Amino acid sequence: MTTTYVRLKNRRGNRENLPQPLAEGEIGLATDTRELFIGTGSQDQKNRMIQLDSIVNAEVQAQSFIDTRLVIFHISGTQSFLGDGTNASSTTLNGGTALTLPSGKGTPVNSDQITVTKFDGSNNPTVIPSSDYTVSVAGSDITITFVSTAIPESGTKVVVTPWTASEIVTAVAGAGLGIETDQSLANNALHIDLTTGTGFVDIGSSGNQSTASTTLAGLNEILSANTNANLQIRGRISQLGYSAGKLEVPGTLLIETDSPQQAIILSKFLNQTFSGSPASVASNIKIFTQDSRPIFEANQFVGDTGLLKATLNANTNSPATVFTYNKIKENTIIIEYSLKISSSNAMAVGTIKIITDGTNSEIMDDRLETNDTSAVVFSTPNPGSSSNDFKLEYKNTGPNNASMSYLLKRWLTS
Repeated sequence: MTTTYVRLKNRRGNRENLPQPLAEGEIGLATDTRELFIGTGSQDQKNRMIQLDSIVNAEVQAQSFIDTRLVIFHISGTQSFLGDGTNASSTTLNGGTALTLPSGKGTPVNSDQITVTKFDGSNNPTVIPSSDYTVSVAGSDITITFVSTAIPESGTKVVVTPWTASEIVTAVAGAGLGIETDQSLANNALHIDLTTGTGFVDIGSSGNQSTASTTLAGLNEILSANTNANLQIRGRISQLGYSAGKLEVPGTLLIETDSPQQAIILSKFLNQTFSGSPASVASNIKIFTQDSRPIFEANQFVGDTGLLKATLNANTNSPATVFTYNKIKENTIIIEYSLKISSSNAMAVGTIKIITDGTNSEIMDDRLETNDTSAVVFSTPNPGSSSNDFKLEYKNTGPNNASMSYLLKRWLTS
């Protein structure tokens, strides 16, 4: 009798290519960051949330990227109604009112030219196959009729988006925004969620949000477009029960959206923008390994592997920022650091202690040096009552850059 051994291998690759989400019970190994994830499937309650790694300034930077780079849009003609388990006609389910065909949508409309999504009682979505319904159009009225085996159950929420992804891609690609719209490319900047009729474009760090908003809002496929602060991506489908609001990054770094697809596209954007791909759909359970154990957790340093680096530029005669924190979340900071002045043998090691009461800040720098490093001076400005910023700043009045390596501990004294 011959014994055959079969080697089983799990999904592996760079973290940026981690499926969002992994299938239920599926193991994913990020070989570049040496992290391990286990999927809980697309129907997990956290499938509409994004977990951001606790990297330095993650909350502030992520919110800034969202607020300054994204133009949020609502897809025109998106409508919703509740299922009752009995009626097959969208007109009946919509209180006797036919759905409205948006301007610019050509006719006839086939079932594969719209997207119909059913959310169950827990708001887990399923895109209904086009074979499970027919579409009829009369003037600007549109009616969807479900086959008998696909009638929406009582309590389900049905969302109809009368455009395809390819139609939106074509429209945005021809709008002259100068962004990549190919959905298959890693640098794609057009992100679409047909399940809620929302999306956004990333205009980059040098784009003009006002111009892009006006351009997008002029397309037949787009109802409205604006910045995260001025157009609410959340709460558009009222039947889902989520409060209307913008995308917000809380101190827990767990970002909520309204749908799994919104979570997927937002995590893709954040991973494109940050280095190291720190965002993952929260339904992927992260298992810490010896190489990926947490460095920061709940705004507190808990390990000794988080060596951070900064370059203190030469001839900096006015204060420049090393890092910024929020005084509401942390008011006590200890930095263990070392310095090396470029093109010299001047080195130093020391400890910086900073504390603020919310209005006034104090700093102490205790330094041991091999040669003179006095050209580098650290300071912290008073945050004052009108700002939540809490900073470590430096001056380097010397002619050479200084390399700074440091370990950081921070917490809220209350």
